[in-house]
Formats: sequence, C-alpha cells, structure tokens
Amino acid sequence: MAHEELSANPDAVPGSDPPRARRCQVAGSSLHVEVRGSGPALILVHGGGEDAEVWRGVAERLADFTVVTYDRRGTLRSGRDDWPGAGSVQHADDAAAVLRDLALERAVVFGASSAGIVALQLALRHPRLIRRALVFEPGLFRHVPGGAVLQVAARQATDDHLAAHPDDWTGALVAFRRAVAVATGNRTFLSPPVGREWYALREEVDAEAFVRDDLPILTEEVVDEGVLASAAIDVRFLFGTDSMPVFRQIAINLATIRGSRSGSAVLAISSTTSPTRPQPTSATVPGQWIRGRVIGEATRPPSLCS
Repeated sequence: MAHEELSANPDAVPGSDPPRARRCQVAGSSLHVEVRGSGPALILVHGGGEDAEVWRGVAERLADFTVVTYDRRGTLRSGRDDWPGAGSVQHADDAAAVLRDLALERAVVFGASSAGIVALQLALRHPRLIRRALVFEPGLFRHVPGGAVLQVAARQATDDHLAAHPDDWTGALVAFRRAVAVATGNRTFLSPPVGREWYALREEVDAEAFVRDDLPILTEEVVDEGVLASAAIDVRFLFGTDSMPVFRQIAINLATIRGSRSGSAVLAISSTTSPTRPQPTSATVPGQWIRGRVIGEATRPPSLCS
C-alpha cells in the first residue's frame, strides 16, 4: 500500500477539506506537517508503526480546532537527518518547532504508546507551548517492576530477525508481535479491530521507524522523576480498561510521581475503542473524548470511565 492512497483510510470523513500540508524546518531536518480546521490548538503525535495519516479520522472530526498532525522525524514523508538516536528529547523538540513554525501556543498534545512518551516530554520541555498533555499508555516500561523483561524480550526478537534478515523491517515487526504475544499470553495485542485491517497495512509501511527508534530507544527511556514531580503542567495519564496490566501500572506510577499537583490525574478509558484504531461502529468516540479533554469539559462519552 502506497502512502499516497489516503482515500483508503476507513475512518476518513467523506467531503472533508484536505489538510493544509507543509514542510516545517526543525533542527537539522524537515517534517511533513498537516493542519486541519481552526480554533484552539491540538497536536496529535503518532506512535510507532504509524504516521500522520492514522490520525486523519479523528482530525477531520475536530474541524472546530486547529489540529496538527505530522510524520515524526525518521517516518515516511519526513526527513531522516540525525536519526535515530536522540530519543524523545529530539522528537519533543521537533514537535515544539512545528508549533512555533505555525505560531501556535497553549496547545493540547495527545500521544499514545511511544507517542505518549513524546507528548510527556514535549510538555516537560516546552511548558509555554503546551496547555495540557493527554498521555495514553506511554511505553515507559522501566518505570514498573518487570516491565523491562517485556521490553528486552521484544527487542531480542527483532534483533534476532534482523540478524538473519537484514533490513526486513516488516518481518521484524511480525517477530515483535509474536514475542509480545508469547511473553504476555495476549494473542491480540496490537491487532487491529475487525474491519480495520488498513491499520495493520499502514503499520507495515512504517515498520522501520518502529523497529529502529520506538522499540530500542523510546521504550528504553526513564523519565526524570524530579522534573515530572515539580513541573507546573497539566498532564493526564490514561490507560485502557482492557489493556495489559503493565500499561495500567505505568499510568498509575507516573500519576503517583505527580502526586496531588493541580491538573494531574489518571483516567481509565473503555477499551472498546482506541485513540487511533476505532471500531467500525464507534469511529467518532476518540474525537469526542479528545474534544472534551481539550476544552476541559466534565462530561465524557458513555463508553469512557474514570
């Protein structure tokens, strides 16, 4: 599947205006950036094995916001200069450069999995640009007992595959999925919902960035607990009610570090849907929920709980 086949996205809203695409210069490279709508600023960071297109369905449903999506450094249409190697700090600084290039501030940032690591780092490093960080299941496995075991098993599987099949990034991604399934007993981990196989195909297109960056670098990171505890930011840690226990524990542990600071919270979200891979019957739910959290509404869609 070629990345130009945007119309194949199963969650695209028919008749939506095309994004305002542009190149944004960041430190030593440039990024593919898309902007939709107008209103309060919202930047959606994609995770591993993804690119800006996976956020299309959500972004098109939030036309009354200025929604920014982009391909992270090393991914698909963006540059690869000085990549990989600098981790979430580099990705966070890139996202900040995008916001500055667009003259946006007081934005809400949303990121899930490895993108949650980037979203949190963006808020910590650039608090003047970020009003609120929504951090869904960040893959900070070294913040929980036993988390490193899962990360090491997954890393070993991809390393072994690449040793036998150099540059076979899709095969390495498959090896990663198998290793996690064995280690957790969860055979459906990272599987797309029925009727959403497009997301799995898109993940294969973006496999190299996941295998070379997200898995070996981002998920190895540890957040500076002192900085997290003292930062004057509004950050919400989120996890799915049906997700693996390790993700629940990561979110709780990080929220515990934050303590009772104003704007801090840990929330559970019904796993009948996911931020970037909605079920066929509930494609608007992630957009509805993000909308509520962006503008600070107290109410949430019925499928969400806290």
